[in-house]
Amino acid sequence: MKILSRLLLCLLLLTAGKANAQETFVPLISENCVAFIHVDFSKVELDTVKAFVQKTGEDFLTTLSFDPRSHQATARELAFELEKLDMLVRPTFETITQEIGIREYAMILDMEILMTGRGGGIMAVSWKDKTDAQLETLKALLDSTGDTTLSRHLFTVDNFLILPMADEVVPVKTFVEGWLAKETPQNSPILEALQSVADREIKFAAAIPTQARQLIQTAPLPPDVPLEVRNVLLFAAQRIDWASAGISLQEILGVEPPKNADVLMTVKMSSPSNARMMYGMLENLIEFGMNAARFGFDQQMRDEDFQIPPLVWQFAKGFLRTLLPDVEEDKLIFRIKAQFPGSDAMALAVPTVGVGIALLLPAVQAAREAARRMQCANNIKLITLALHNYHDTRNTLPPLYTVDANGKPLHSWRVLILPFIEQAALYNAIRLDEPWDSPHNSQFHGAVPSYFLCPSNHNGGCCYSVIAGEGFVPATGANIRTGKGFVHITDGMSNTIAIVEVRESFNWMDPTADITFEEFVQGINVPGGRMGSWHPGGMNVGMFDGSVRFMAQSIHIDVLRALGTIAGGESRVAW
Repeated sequence: MKILSRLLLCLLLLTAGKANAQETFVPLISENCVAFIHVDFSKVELDTVKAFVQKTGEDFLTTLSFDPRSHQATARELAFELEKLDMLVRPTFETITQEIGIREYAMILDMEILMTGRGGGIMAVSWKDKTDAQLETLKALLDSTGDTTLSRHLFTVDNFLILPMADEVVPVKTFVEGWLAKETPQNSPILEALQSVADREIKFAAAIPTQARQLIQTAPLPPDVPLEVRNVLLFAAQRIDWASAGISLQEILGVEPPKNADVLMTVKMSSPSNARMMYGMLENLIEFGMNAARFGFDQQMRDEDFQIPPLVWQFAKGFLRTLLPDVEEDKLIFRIKAQFPGSDAMALAVPTVGVGIALLLPAVQAAREAARRMQCANNIKLITLALHNYHDTRNTLPPLYTVDANGKPLHSWRVLILPFIEQAALYNAIRLDEPWDSPHNSQFHGAVPSYFLCPSNHNGGCCYSVIAGEGFVPATGANIRTGKGFVHITDGMSNTIAIVEVRESFNWMDPTADITFEEFVQGINVPGGRMGSWHPGGMNVGMFDGSVRFMAQSIHIDVLRALGTIAGGESRVAW
């Protein structure tokens, strides 16, 4: 109930307005201001909010065709809950608005603070003609939330009370004092953005200061960001002057007639031609995104008997295009364009939900595969960790397999590392002096530890292998210490592969199932080859340093060869 009361209080604090109220905080806007959020609750009435919530709830019950008895009972319970919330919220709300006299507040993000690494900005309220008693009352309210650091970090400067969103208060106070000492730029993009939504009670404005533009130009984007997305981001960073959005809950509550209620956001470009270019780039981005999604899904489901009908892709593309803005001179106006008449709402619900589920299927499949690939990577991580622990214990890597007195293979390295993957009981139950397929040991063929199973491999069985002969060599006689150690990996632990995936699984106890170097260099997922996985586009590999990477199946054979050798003379390999 306390959480619900705070949520309702937040709603109440965001519900009334007066034009240009943000002018109170203009002195706090510097030339490096990135974002400004202003909330004005000077005309909110609790009874109006309660009546609106009650009516909205009853209208919803009517839409659901509740019978009269159920309708009345549910509406009565709704009214009862609203009364309880009112009793919890009203005292705090009246304390804030009447006793303390806070009518509006602002949140300001500034590059000057962001660049220090100590925080991002400030929250501010007007504190003109306030008393010490009012300050103590506010601190008590903040402390009642359970976080006493809020009240301790407050400071006053000029006619403002500031709560820094930062780890250190003193530097932020210095910055704010510096802002107040300067004259606010008259042509500030933030001020122009705020003016565009001056009749809204909740206002958001954002701009890209010169300092931020320079950082965006020089900051490297992640390598996996597609070129199409990269171009849009860089163009937007250089050509957008400001963006603004506003909400009027007075209109939502029915206190005032709606004006431009369908406008979600306005973006001002540096010129009309740039606005048209930005629109075209957004169009291309939708086309690129849908094509990439369709290709990715086809790759994901290439071995499944399932395809998404073209109608679904066309519907998705059409929906995304409804999000495109209107171009009005140098501005991009994002509006709510879909119209759903109330009488047809339920008729549209069933097909809409059906299409929505169809659209979600690719995302669900992709999410599942991402989770399976992550679990596979975690398996390989644990196996490489076990190899390290084995090496720490015996000062050598495990042999590829152990042999009897006649040189006949007995047990795989996978059996030898069982104690290091929390499988000591299974290890002790296996007879190491008998072959892996002896009558006694055969009973454990189905007891494959989960660490050796890739969840994406539908064939079952073990699918993790080492490269026979590279770091992992057979034992001599009964000496299971025979092998190579990390000291022999002269190419570098981070440049040498220890564990690979095998597409065609095998019995985890088979000592001769690991791939040879010749099989390794045939490539990933090649027809007739053993090495590969059921992950789209490549496979996970574990490096000797313990890291796990995803290797694309398009990797060049020469790079693959270099990564597969422990002492081939390639100290650094780019891939």
